[in-house]
Amino acid sequence: MFNGNIPIVLDTLKQHYFIDRDGKLFRYILNYLRSQRLIVPERFDEYEQLYEEARFYELAGLLRELEAVKKNKEAMGVSGADGGYVDCIAVSISPDLGERISLSAERPLLEEVFPELTSALMDTRNSGWHLDNHYVIRFPLNGFCKLNSVQVMQRLLNHAFVVIASSGGGVEGQQFSEYVFARNCKSLR
Repeated sequence: MFNGNIPIVLDTLKQHYFIDRDGKLFRYILNYLRSQRLIVPERFDEYEQLYEEARFYELAGLLRELEAVKKNKEAMGVSGADGGYVDCIAVSISPDLGERISLSAERPLLEEVFPELTSALMDTRNSGWHLDNHYVIRFPLNGFCKLNSVQVMQRLLNHAFVVIASSGGGVEGQQFSEYVFARNCKSLR
């Protein structure tokens, strides 16, 4: 661009270079140039446009990162171009002392899937389980409703969730299983 192969325009007042590209997306280009990694907001939905900007500026590393994001979204069945996103709920199950079940998710999502928890989630005495007003971290389900782990999983499946990851482990007497359930929100519209 600056070696003379491409004609460029200078701002006559301040002698700045004028590049006719999307100024709003340039902040992400600039952040990439500073950090050498893709940094965008959580619910960013302009990946296709940013990809075109990265192509224009010939940023091979950013192009690779954007392609990886696109593949990941396709694997999850989510397309950023139409505003789709994924809801996630993490379920932790520990068999010690009966069966302890904990849930982690956005608070409105837990209230949707488990309406019987709404009053418990609003009770400030239970605020120790909240990271902030929007997210709930390891909320103990057993003390607030009478669902076992199979019923919890069935409820999630009935609300269009699927298991996308699971793990487990422990030692004798202290075992656990954890599951991540997700659903594509655009399919609910």
